[in-house]
Amino acid sequence: MKTTTAWPGGRKVAALVTVALELWSPGHWPGYAPMAAAWPLPPGTDDTHSTSWADYGVTTGIWRLLDVLGDLPATVGVNGLVAERHPETVRAVHAAGHEIAAHSWAQEGVPALLDVEAERADIRRCTEILRRVTGVRPTGWLSPRATGSRHTDGLLAEAGYRWTGDHGDRDLPHVLSTAHGPLVSLMHSDHSDVRDAGAGPHAYRDLHRELLDQLLAAPGPGVFRMTVHAHVAGRPLLAGMVGQILDHLRGSDDVWVATHAQLAEHVLAG
Repeated sequence: MKTTTAWPGGRKVAALVTVALELWSPGHWPGYAPMAAAWPLPPGTDDTHSTSWADYGVTTGIWRLLDVLGDLPATVGVNGLVAERHPETVRAVHAAGHEIAAHSWAQEGVPALLDVEAERADIRRCTEILRRVTGVRPTGWLSPRATGSRHTDGLLAEAGYRWTGDHGDRDLPHVLSTAHGPLVSLMHSDHSDVRDAGAGPHAYRDLHRELLDQLLAAPGPGVFRMTVHAHVAGRPLLAGMVGQILDHLRGSDDVWVATHAQLAEHVLAG
């Protein structure tokens, strides 16, 4: 098991910006949607409001986040269902220079809930539609809920993937050994707009700016991670706070803003 201890140009912090572009299959929706959480409906009820709330990410939120990101590269985790329903949106993200990572077929498709063959089929289906829509095969995978199964790492390596974002056990990237070759583990963010923005947009901004300052003050090397969802942080006020966090990244010469694929290849080359 190998870890990397230096970033290009001697920079102290590698920064990973992750955007989740998600959809749920018919009959499914995010349980954390505002009305779903505040006023649960009886089982079997079609929660049209929560479905509409989630759709904001593909209709509006991702476009605002693309503007906020500007020239900074991000990794965008895309459900296969998004590529099927909104191929032009996925192509626009790719054309803007961002990495497209696979994020299961639909957001309720948590690999840990699938048997091996169903999981293998889900990986294949998601991979193929993203390749077909963008012309580029994804090299990274983010499971919904960041919850793979015991078989996920091996299945990803078998399918030709280079990195996974499912593990949360180490600050620095490290290489996992599988029966089908190496797979780089890039830890998921400890903080996301889904969990932490409830304290308020300004607190969310301050948390990430303080995190970067802490990493820059530490001996290093370190990894700064920010994870946002297009249907959450793509809304006007929180998107503005994301923009201020990104400006903080831009303001330091000691920060290397990289896609997950760039960081994974740096680790594998080391």
